[in-house]
Order: sequence, then structure tokens, then C-alpha cells
Amino acid sequence: MTTPPDPTSPSVRALRAMAFGALAVLVLCALLTAAAVLQDAIGGDGVSGGLATAGGWSLAASGLCALVAAAAPRDAMAYRTRAITVTAAYALAVLGPVLAALD
Repeated sequence: MTTPPDPTSPSVRALRAMAFGALAVLVLCALLTAAAVLQDAIGGDGVSGGLATAGGWSLAASGLCALVAAAAPRDAMAYRTRAITVTAAYALAVLGPVLAALD
């Protein structure tokens, strides 16, 4: 199903625009993650832990989700799957700096 199930739901074109917005948010979150890791390297013990690595992987997964949601053809991905993928892209992007800050 490629059409929104609810008349108030965003269209597939709007979901693609949101996916590109997730890529823009990803850039900001990558900068915040880098700042958190560098602050830990300078002010902390100088060794990045597992949470900093998990934050980096979270950013990578966010980029992959956003690209898949934006680039997949209309008929290749169901509407609900595309909406969940866009939501996951935003959630993973925000999770990256949070994990790096907890390290």
C-alpha cells in the first residue's frame, strides 16, 4: 500500500522530504557527538568507551534509514514501512549524541 491510510497522514512525497530533513538533523547530531567525544578525550580519562562507539553506530544507522526512506521507489516500500523508517532515522540521530554524552 503506497497511499496514506488516513487522510490527515503526510503523503509519500512529504515522507521523503522528512527523510531529507532527518539527514540535516543527522549532520547537527554528528557535530554534537564529535564535540561530546572530544570533550571526553580532553577533560576525561582520554579513552572513549563503548557508549561513544554505540553513538557513532547510531548515527550511521540513522543515515542509512534516512537514505532508504528517501531513495526507495514509491512501489518498493509500503507507506507504513516508510513512515517507521523516517521515525527511526530521527530517533537514531538524536540517540547518537545522548550515548556519546553518557560515556
